[in-house]
Amino acid sequence: MLKSNLILGIISVLMLFGLVGEPVSVSLNMPDSAQSNSEFLVEVTIRKGDVEGFARFQQKLPNGFKAVARQTANGEFSFVDQKVKIQWMKVPYDKDLVVSYAIQIDPATASGSYTFDGSFSYIMDNSVQVATAGTQTLQVIADESSLNLANQQNMVIQKGDVQVNLNSVDCIRQKPYLNDNNEVIVNLLVNKGSLKEFGKIQEQIPVGYRAESIKSKNSIFTYKNHIVKFLWMNMPNNAGDENFVVSYKLIPEGEIPDEEFQIVGTFSYAESDRTKTINIAERSVDLEREDEDLLVQAPEPTTEPEPAAPIASYTPAPEPTYSYEPVSTPEPATQYTPEPSYTAPEPVATSSYTEPVSTTPQPTANPRSTRPTYQVSAEDLTDIPSPEQGVAFRVQIAAGHRLVGKNYFKRLNITDQVQVEIHNGWNKYTVGNFSEYKDARDYRVYVWNNTPIHDAFVSAYNNGMRITVQEALMIASQKWYK
Repeated sequence: MLKSNLILGIISVLMLFGLVGEPVSVSLNMPDSAQSNSEFLVEVTIRKGDVEGFARFQQKLPNGFKAVARQTANGEFSFVDQKVKIQWMKVPYDKDLVVSYAIQIDPATASGSYTFDGSFSYIMDNSVQVATAGTQTLQVIADESSLNLANQQNMVIQKGDVQVNLNSVDCIRQKPYLNDNNEVIVNLLVNKGSLKEFGKIQEQIPVGYRAESIKSKNSIFTYKNHIVKFLWMNMPNNAGDENFVVSYKLIPEGEIPDEEFQIVGTFSYAESDRTKTINIAERSVDLEREDEDLLVQAPEPTTEPEPAAPIASYTPAPEPTYSYEPVSTPEPATQYTPEPSYTAPEPVATSSYTEPVSTTPQPTANPRSTRPTYQVSAEDLTDIPSPEQGVAFRVQIAAGHRLVGKNYFKRLNITDQVQVEIHNGWNKYTVGNFSEYKDARDYRVYVWNNTPIHDAFVSAYNNGMRITVQEALMIASQKWYK
């Protein structure tokens, strides 16, 4: 007993003089029960101790729950793929951080017990540390009237780890990507529900491209004055046509303006003798695989066969196109509402990247003549990043609005395979593909020392989606290296 008291006394004295850091902890405060079709508040208290730099709170919500920010303590709040994230590049000086958010319960959520937990990740002593919150249980009481209404209005498509939530009538766009011919592929998923009559997709495409149909799903495809339209007098009505995918490609032509790449569009339809219009949302989902594996469709007409290969490499038979819509078409008027613009642009071969590392090239043994043994073999440029699972790191060497070919990078002494992706309206060029951050860091130094590109940096991905390097390090439980 005396020994225990002595140890506690010594620890207290050390903490008083700052010789031992305060422990980091996180706790949740939330109700024990709630009704479906309602919302409740979650309050998170983070005792951060001596943490000063990058940190993140994360909580995975069960399906049927949605989070909306309330108090973030100057952190960046996001809710994507059922994950609540509050992230700080530099945490506030307060010893205790209190953040909160409202959780909305979908009316279709079944009654029962749901568990909630959370974690606070931070970097301390050059390594990732994690403090976890205790598990909380919420009892959901279903509202039967709301449940019946929701079952008529909503549906969920599950593909792997990704869920696509759709309204009874909806249209979403897969994030556009480039194929091997520097063409931009655009896939659109239509959830028509019980619609049988008129429907129209209208999208405004960027200047410098022309559009051609890939898959029209028995619609009339038109393109004029940078406007793409898919028009149905009668919506597809075969078995499995409650959901279907249409696609088109954008082909560069002439001078492409140096401005961000952005597509905005609407879906109009007739319901109860009225025309309704909804905005088309853009999501990170593979609609080609959705089309192949989930949506059971009737055979397409012989003039438009189903591709045996992915759309990106598929060359369909020519479809009739029009520079006008048929005069006899009773097309309803469309109200066009643009979507919010993307983030501010970045100059070519530079970045607004915030990785907390020195941009001074690190010395290596004879760096200008020694190539890392994990180099990528020199091949022609590839436009589509290879499918990835888990965390991966690459080295970004350039970014710009205008597409450039392999000769451009050969002049810069880049002989490796270059991948290009469309991200936030920019064409971003990367080389290498590494599972370890340290390897990507070393390859970045190689690029600095052997090419005119002195501002290359490491970019990170999780299952093919770009994330911050800090997030990737935490997910992969890897250390950060200067």
